[in-house]
Amino acid sequence: MSMTDFKNFYFPGKPVNEDVVMVLRRHKMALANKLFIFVLGGLAPIVVYTLVVTYTVLLDDDTSLIFIIIVLLAGIYYLYIILFMYHAWVDYYLDIWIITEERIIATEQKGLFNREVSELRLSRIQDVSCVVKGFFPTIFKYGSIHVQTASESDRFNFGEVPNAVEVSRKILALHEKLVNKNMGSTKQHTRTE
Repeated sequence: MSMTDFKNFYFPGKPVNEDVVMVLRRHKMALANKLFIFVLGGLAPIVVYTLVVTYTVLLDDDTSLIFIIIVLLAGIYYLYIILFMYHAWVDYYLDIWIITEERIIATEQKGLFNREVSELRLSRIQDVSCVVKGFFPTIFKYGSIHVQTASESDRFNFGEVPNAVEVSRKILALHEKLVNKNMGSTKQHTRTE
């Protein structure tokens, strides 16, 4: 999406005169990696069941107590797989980073019933770094962005963001533009006094 697609993007607490520059979510590969693990976990009982049926007589009688217990445990196992897949999707879908001309707003879902919203003024940024580490992040061009400030908290982190290098450059450019704008208004204010 181009920058003009986000100009009218609304979020709670957005001032009327503040334009949204970027809206970021985690890269789709971050969700795909988790779902792949869950699919493998879902295939494990099928493989075990096939091996047990093929090489033993343990499950030949489908009215035996052991067969009923195994089917019950398999059902519970698949319910947990579905629950963890849902949790991974909610975490992926509800994590969002909004970058405006003046600040960064990070909304991160921490579990099913816990959401954390943080805000950082672009004028407080001291350093922005980008880390693209691993085979898939390198191939699919996503990574983590760390924004350093002078405050007590260590960093403002964006995890698994698409085009992380470009986004980090854009954040630095917005910071420099805001600092230059503030310096220009300070000089102009000094001249009028």
